[in-house]
Amino acid sequence: MLMRVRFAEASLAVLGVLALLNAGCRKHAGEVASKGGTAESSPVTRVATATPERATVRRTTEEPGQIEAAETTPIYAKLGGYVESVAADIGDKVKKGQVLAVLRVPETEADLKQKRAMIEQAESEKRQDEASVDVAQAGVASAEAKVAEIQAGIRRADADFARWRAEFARIEQLFRERAQTGSLLDETENKLKAAEATREEVRAQVKSAEAALAEAKAHLVKARSDVQTATSHIDVARFEAEHAEAMAGYMKIRAPFDGVITRRAVDTGHLTTPGASGELLFIIVRSDIVTITVGVPENDAPYVNPGDRALVRLQAMEGKTFQGEVTRTAWALDATTRTLQTEIDLPNADDVLRPGLYAYVTIVSEEHKDALTVPATAIVAEGGRNFCVIVEGGHATRREVKLGLSDGKRTEIVSGIREGELVVEANAGSLADGQSVGRIEPPGQATRPKS
Repeated sequence: MLMRVRFAEASLAVLGVLALLNAGCRKHAGEVASKGGTAESSPVTRVATATPERATVRRTTEEPGQIEAAETTPIYAKLGGYVESVAADIGDKVKKGQVLAVLRVPETEADLKQKRAMIEQAESEKRQDEASVDVAQAGVASAEAKVAEIQAGIRRADADFARWRAEFARIEQLFRERAQTGSLLDETENKLKAAEATREEVRAQVKSAEAALAEAKAHLVKARSDVQTATSHIDVARFEAEHAEAMAGYMKIRAPFDGVITRRAVDTGHLTTPGASGELLFIIVRSDIVTITVGVPENDAPYVNPGDRALVRLQAMEGKTFQGEVTRTAWALDATTRTLQTEIDLPNADDVLRPGLYAYVTIVSEEHKDALTVPATAIVAEGGRNFCVIVEGGHATRREVKLGLSDGKRTEIVSGIREGELVVEANAGSLADGQSVGRIEPPGQATRPKS
């Protein structure tokens, strides 16, 4: 009897365990079914978004460079001579034309004195020739007066000859008519012959006077020619004197422009050698303007032009920045470095900018103000086209856009999206068109749980 009761209790315990196991299996199957239903629905991808903003976008290029003097001139001696004195040293500020050193060249000084004396000699010769012109003019006048006088004598001789010829004809007629004696006829004939001889003599004197006049005129022409020659001699002497003065001027070494002496390599008593093959005397640099030279890479070179704004930052001056603009470019790229030589001139009235300092130059080649921009990471480039992904109604929508400038952080949108739209800020290329997305709230705007 006791064994039957224990068997019944054991059977009831087994049945209870089975019932519990059956209930647990049904609960697990329900949970699995519920989870399977959730997995079949589309997942929501969380994305960071941004709205387009109005901003200034610039195309820039930043390159290292160094400051150089706008002009650097080595100074050599033009003449060979001894240095008499030195008036400048390194670091001295000098003005254009200021004497830096004086040379002693005796032969040049003597040559200058000779050339000046030749001017005085040529001027003296000219005065003599001008006096000869006056004398020749007087001779011509005298000869002309003599010719006129003799020509008057010719007229008197002709008149006298005509009178005695008429008188001889009358007496000869009377003699034929026996009205006059033969002695009167002979006397009249003699006077006629005397008048004819006088006339011939005067005519001969005219030829002599005319020859003398021609000779006087020739002397006048020669005298005037001598004056012109003397004038030419004076000009030649003056040119030679100017040349000598120019050479003597090289005995004083002068500054070619306002600047600073950066090197001195001459002392009193040095013997100079003419030309650039000789010893260097000084180096002078222009200090009122400096030039920053940089090499712009090939990708940026087509956009850099004279007049573009440039910012020059000096590391040696704790990053101090100076504003300027591109002054000139080489236009053609260097075949070795594939860079465009670009120069920026900066005024340096206070001498802060010194040649040799290292500089960083930022060139703003293009600038668009108040442009509609998005983060550069929001741009998706595929197949030669550009897209942005817009979040609309919980779904991703690809929108083709036209781009403008980009500064690497933000990109200008010319067309394709509007202000106020939500643009996927990062990893937009991984989203499919129409995909369900959810916006990730910024940390400051995240919904806090209620207490």
